[in-house]
Amino acid sequence: MFNSIQIFGMALLGGLGAGEFSRRALALPRTTGYVVFGLLVGQSGLAWIVPYHVESNQLFIDLALGLILFELGYQVPLVAVSEGWNRLKSGLLISLTTGATVLLALLAMDFSASSAVFATALCLATSPAITIATCSDVGARGEKTGLLFTMVAIDGCIALVVSTWSMPLLVEGGAIYSLAGAWRATQEVGGAVMLGGACTALVLTGAQLLGRRSEHQHLLILGTIVLGVGTAIHLDISAFLPMLLFGYLTRALDRNKQVVAIRIASDARIFLVATFVLAGAALDIGVVVESWPDAVLVIIARFAGQLAGVLLNRNRLRLGTASSIYLSIGLQPMSSIALVLLANMQTLYSGLEPRLTGALLATIILMQLFGPLATQTAIKGFGEATHLQSDDPAAEKPASQQGSCGDKS
Repeated sequence: MFNSIQIFGMALLGGLGAGEFSRRALALPRTTGYVVFGLLVGQSGLAWIVPYHVESNQLFIDLALGLILFELGYQVPLVAVSEGWNRLKSGLLISLTTGATVLLALLAMDFSASSAVFATALCLATSPAITIATCSDVGARGEKTGLLFTMVAIDGCIALVVSTWSMPLLVEGGAIYSLAGAWRATQEVGGAVMLGGACTALVLTGAQLLGRRSEHQHLLILGTIVLGVGTAIHLDISAFLPMLLFGYLTRALDRNKQVVAIRIASDARIFLVATFVLAGAALDIGVVVESWPDAVLVIIARFAGQLAGVLLNRNRLRLGTASSIYLSIGLQPMSSIALVLLANMQTLYSGLEPRLTGALLATIILMQLFGPLATQTAIKGFGEATHLQSDDPAAEKPASQQGSCGDKS
């Protein structure tokens, strides 16, 4: 019915209208409007956008992922080594408590141990796209927002490594094949570090040669992100780790302040609107109807584990009880990367039980719909939403121009 270019234009214009209606009429995040519009025109609604259209626009989705991961890495606050170490330990412990709670819940639901381990790994990650998009939407800026970004970065890395290691457990003789998974995870981390470092070196060197001219540096950074994402695809590794490291290292190693104010969030917004609409179009609401009881149990277990982990580490993170609860709420949006990993697993391995696949898909769908509201609730609870009530989009600057997330250089 429509070609790919028409679909992209429809996603932008329809998403824009739905996002503004969501924000102004319903006081919900614009991101929720984007996803709901996609749901209405996708396979669960009018079927104007079908899975083929989503696949043909994969390039835009990949670019959006690269842009948003760079932005996330760049927004992770630079802190003292001791505080950074405390945040890393806290992130690991939060992932551990979350993983233990979800794993026990899945085992109690009579899923096999190997399937439960893989599913647990998928549940560890928080969505970088929903977090960045919603924080930019409400003008989030402050120390606790920066902490949220740090936790999102940490749990995403852990989820990617654990899921890569656990995939081979789903085949016969998985205990042996898991060694291959461990080697694969090691290769991913090593390749990510090298690719992220190479991208950082390219930008820092280019910034010195070009000088502090924003239009040239903007193109330099954007081109490097595109090249980095393309290289990750070519090397068959996830773009998550290299683009995240690229953003963080660019800020951390720019000691002479050669890199000028970055406007990547504004570039990402174009792709993000289309990406969320396409993500909504790809959702099958029938899965939620069939698997919602299992999905609700997974969501409850996941939140309980995250809340317990944050509360246990609140002194290390310098948080009060209320802020700990809001941070746990902010970690709820489930990463769409889980959907990619689930699809890859179904292609490569056959050991995941159909009922569990349905539960995971339903969980991801529900978190795509309600995750933006969770992030907005957390930022509002932190008291760090600077333009939550603004109706003037022109007044809303990208997060990277606002000194957001406890900006420390």
